[in-house]
Amino acid sequence: MINVKYDIVGSFLRPQEIKDAREAFKEGKISRDALTEVEDKAIAELVDKEVAHGLKFVTDGEYRRRWWHLDWLKEFDGFSTIYKRKELNGLVHEVEYGTVTGKFFYDKNKNHAEMYAWDYLHGLAQKYDGITAKKCISGPNMILVDHFLQLGQDEVPYYGHDLQALINDIGVAYQDAIRDFYDHGCRYLQIDDTSWTYLIDERFLAKIDSLGHSQVEVLGWFKEVSTKALENKPSDMTVATHFCKGNFKGNPLFAGFYDDVAPIIMEIPYDMYFVEYDDARSGSFDPWAGMKNNDKVFVAGLISTKNPVLEDHDDLKKRYEEAKAVVGEQIALSPQCGFASVEEGNAITEDIQWKKIDLLVSCQDFL
Repeated sequence: MINVKYDIVGSFLRPQEIKDAREAFKEGKISRDALTEVEDKAIAELVDKEVAHGLKFVTDGEYRRRWWHLDWLKEFDGFSTIYKRKELNGLVHEVEYGTVTGKFFYDKNKNHAEMYAWDYLHGLAQKYDGITAKKCISGPNMILVDHFLQLGQDEVPYYGHDLQALINDIGVAYQDAIRDFYDHGCRYLQIDDTSWTYLIDERFLAKIDSLGHSQVEVLGWFKEVSTKALENKPSDMTVATHFCKGNFKGNPLFAGFYDDVAPIIMEIPYDMYFVEYDDARSGSFDPWAGMKNNDKVFVAGLISTKNPVLEDHDDLKKRYEEAKAVVGEQIALSPQCGFASVEEGNAITEDIQWKKIDLLVSCQDFL
């Protein structure tokens, strides 16, 4: 397993040239190739900057994505999206949701945009000694959340009401995708899955209940499909997971403590767990006591990517030691989320973003 003491979650604020190019492409003013050229240049500059700021594990900042999760899920056959208007934090947004539209599978013979993105990032990282590229993808639970819980659909094209068959096919599709990344040289994969925190939020639990499901039932779905996805994982590939309480333009979507979900998540064969703990909303570290004395790594997300206030180094050390007392020696430090889960990004400046990264790296003295 990769030795990690500090790391980032993945996304960075999009530079203006990326925003301008994506808008121009959307309006039909430039070609896809022209957009890719702009993205490639910006990502190369980002990786150079990540390394210059002391990061050992680099990402492409998710510069090629509109959404943190849907752009990846669109790589699967049998998956599509629809738009719904939804009020979030007092504003009405046009929100894109995923839905299953046919037999779900991953075709490795396709020219996948996400595989091009990985190959390009991996090539950039290889120019440096001691630098590892990390690929971030969204997890299988997000498919079930959107189709069954967000959209409230109880039947699936091709599958009907056979949820077991769908879960099996999603799991196998992820196995195939993971193997494809491995064959392309990926040895550090992060599976992002905020679905777990849907199930600690009282408002969303009420919605689940209104749809005729229960927290226990849905947690069972999540555990089964996530475990299936990791079957046959190569032994020399580190697979992490990350979840937080939502990060839509810097605003949290859910509230609650991890007590009900942590015991189940820890049973899934991930190697590392990136968990949000940047403020009092997260509660204590006690739900993760089961991490102690095992070979998994708990990554404490103590630095906020939503709040522009820069944390205090000594306060971070104190919180880190609190976490370490609960989870044991296998522990690392990270921000609580990415800086831009959607292309608009969080309500912070680029300057603050890099100061947060510098703060993270400076914490090596107590890691």
